[in-house]
Amino acid sequence: MKLTIISGREVDELLDNTDGVIGLINAVAAAFRDYSSGLVKMPQRTVIYLNNDWWGVMPCGARNVGFSVKIVNVIEGNKARGLPTTQGIVVLMDDITGQPLTVINGTALTAWRTAAATAVSIKYMAQSTDSLAIIGAGLQAKYHLMVLSRAFSIKRLLIYSRTRERALELAKLAQDRGIDTVVVDSGYDAVRQADVVITATTSKEPIIHGLWLHKGMHIASIGAPEVNARELDDDVIRKVSVIAVDSRIAVMNETGDIIIPMKNGLITENSLIEIGEIISGMRKGRLGNDDITLFKSVGIAAEDLAAATYIYNLARSKNMGVTLEL
Repeated sequence: MKLTIISGREVDELLDNTDGVIGLINAVAAAFRDYSSGLVKMPQRTVIYLNNDWWGVMPCGARNVGFSVKIVNVIEGNKARGLPTTQGIVVLMDDITGQPLTVINGTALTAWRTAAATAVSIKYMAQSTDSLAIIGAGLQAKYHLMVLSRAFSIKRLLIYSRTRERALELAKLAQDRGIDTVVVDSGYDAVRQADVVITATTSKEPIIHGLWLHKGMHIASIGAPEVNARELDDDVIRKVSVIAVDSRIAVMNETGDIIIPMKNGLITENSLIEIGEIISGMRKGRLGNDDITLFKSVGIAAEDLAAATYIYNLARSKNMGVTLEL
């Protein structure tokens, strides 16, 4: 059997262009729609802690799409080793024949598909992308900039990070892409001036407060992947008109941004709309111009399957990757 290995560098080369990004966004949107329609088989991720190191295994299958498994970890000690804190691989197999097709760098794939998921929420829920704010300046912030700068017309970008040096590095990347960019001094300054706010942090405590919000804005929160962590305070949840999520089951089990407000009696399961339901037309992503909308994502295996299939097919069409005989 033959297996194609696709590196992180090749993933970046394949996707960092307008056609690559738009194709990925469409693939992830289709995955959300199919997941919410029951066409995707996806159990909850298996999580194992080795001391304080987090390991996750995420399988997913869909007929005539494929079967994928992602193995991913979060190892905070890697900061001192000069290694990425998040690493992983994605294995894609043919769902009809069972043959293995490819192994893809999971760090790059996850960064791209997470940003593409945010882009899907902006496409279906936001009013404007004229002014965009990113809170956080790590890997996910970088890839959000790469995706959103290809997919949308952004007139002004605001960046806030507790690590100003990294914020300035991200600002340089944005400026190189022709975006008017400013590094601001606080999360408040970012939120108050933005049509769309993206939070991509590892914070355990809220970094956005409801008092800062204004009419018509859209928030996409991708951080707080633990049950007792949150990026959004209770007042944010009180003020938003629509709460969209990638998966009800996933967010109710994995992120404090949903679990804590539910425990506090602010929302119930019925308050949550899956983004796939919005894409299919079953639900609305925005009810009026003044609505404040929220997309809360934890990342689901259906996104990995969609991204892996898309990247693999794109690599084959461009004769990229290294093919080995097993």
